[in-house]
Order: sequence, then C-alpha cells, then structure tokens
Amino acid sequence: MFSRHFNDPTADSFFTKRKWGQHEPPPPRQHAGLLPESLIWAYIVQLSSALRTIHTAGLACRVMDPSKILITGKTRLRVNCVGVFDVLTFDNSQTNHLALMPQYQQADLISLGKVVLALACNSLAGIQRENLQKAMELVSINYSSDLKNLILYLLTDQTRLRSVNDIMPMIGARFYTQLDASQMRNDVIEEDLAKEVQNGRLFRLLAKLGTINERPEFQKDPTWSETGDRYLLKLFRDHLFHQVTETGSPWIDLSHIVACLNKLDAGVPEKISLVSRDEKSVLVVTYSDLKRCFESTFQELLAAANGSL
Repeated sequence: MFSRHFNDPTADSFFTKRKWGQHEPPPPRQHAGLLPESLIWAYIVQLSSALRTIHTAGLACRVMDPSKILITGKTRLRVNCVGVFDVLTFDNSQTNHLALMPQYQQADLISLGKVVLALACNSLAGIQRENLQKAMELVSINYSSDLKNLILYLLTDQTRLRSVNDIMPMIGARFYTQLDASQMRNDVIEEDLAKEVQNGRLFRLLAKLGTINERPEFQKDPTWSETGDRYLLKLFRDHLFHQVTETGSPWIDLSHIVACLNKLDAGVPEKISLVSRDEKSVLVVTYSDLKRCFESTFQELLAAANGSL
C-alpha cells in the first residue's frame, strides 16, 4: 500500500509549511489527486474484516500500517507481518500474556483510522498531529459524512472500550457493494477454473496418446505401434492433427481437435472414418471402440512400466 499510494513526494505539498509570501495551493480533489471514495471503502471493509477476525480470537494485529498491508490484484488486501510484535516483545516473566490485549486492540483501531485518513488525503503527512485539522477539512470537502465520522470515531479517544463492530453501521450498504464485487470475482475465477479443469483433462488424453503413438519398440517388437489397436490410435492421431484441404494445405481447426478428444474421452457411439496415409484403407469405428483400444493399450504400457521397477 505504501508503494502504490504514498510513493509520490508531490502529494504532501498540501500539508508542507509555506515560506512567507508563498500562496497555499488549492486542495486536491477526487479523481484529481485524491483516491475515489469507493476504493477507500473497499479497503475499509477488508481491513475491518481482518481486524474483526483477529480481535474475535482474543488477539491484536499491531501492524496496521501502509508498509505492512499488501495489495494483490487490483484492490485485494492482505495484512502482512501479523504476530511479529508478539514475538519480539515477548516477556517470559509476565504471567498473563493476554492482559494487554484490550489495549493493543484499541491501538489497532487508532492505526486503522490513521490508515483511512492517510488514504483519504493520499498523503502520510495528513496523519501527523499538526496536520490533523487540515486533513479532516480535506475529508469534509471531498468525501461523505460517513467516511468523516468513521475516521473521527477511530481517532478520537473514547471513555469506553471500542470494538471494530462499532464501525459496521457506518459502512452500511457499502458492504453489499463489496459483497457483489466479491461474488462477481468468484464467478469469473470459477469459470476460469472450469476451463483449466477441462484443459487438464484434454492434456492427460494427449499425454497418454503421445506415449502410444510412434513408439519405436515395445517388448522387443519394433512394429508394436503400427499393428492392432495401436494402428487405430495412430490413424486417429492423424485424423486429429494431420488433415489437409482439397489443395493439400494443412487444415487447422482447434474446435475439431477439442470436439474429437471430448468424444474419445466420453466414448460416444458416434462412428468415425479413419483413412490410412496411402489412402488405400478406410476403417469405420466408433469412439467407444477407440476408447477401449486407448485404455487397454495404455494399461499395457503401465503394466510393463510397473513390472520393470
């Protein structure tokens, strides 16, 4: 997060002190120096969800800082280095190691408020104590009152212990926007995964077919791949990849290859004509016959391979 959003030195110019006679620049605006509010709320939902998970377990994050928040993809956040401070500051002489957890959890909320304020100002200078008032004015001008109230709640000292659940009403219906975006992303990922599952299935078929076709010798028989069931599989390989047009040019059609492999894998009863390379022989077989030949031949290879181990 630090590298993506806080690596521009000119972004701090609004908060730097002016020399005498210099004019103060106009405040930045959304889409012109400031982040869109929808992006900030997307970050808030994810970071508050992370804190909620940690605090529910009776623990504290203690590393809610832009330099420890990883952005993967476009807007997906992950909190890094969680638990490091628990290791570095471990005191073996302390009897109750969880005694300070409520204090650490309150510090987590303050840190979350600072992160949100820095994002709203697009500058880490905005969270410095002397710039807080100016930063909140910038938030009031450019963002909704809900975002302003959330920042004030997180940064203002309270008489009671606060909980990350307290900010859920401030997020409100924006949570559904993030839920919809998450569901849409899940749909895209599942669709891509389904394609890869199909690709893997077809690759396994081709890999098995490659172990059979053109094998120079099997069990001291140099003609093994050219006879019996193996000859049918060789002709099927030619049917898949080596077809030509009427003019003798290679005929390349990936949909034909995929469709034939799917029919082979399913063993459909559809008939197919396999022509020898010299075009003197035509064999009419079904895909179910080819599948039987394919599976029995590959099992024969496997049995020989396992027997030699």
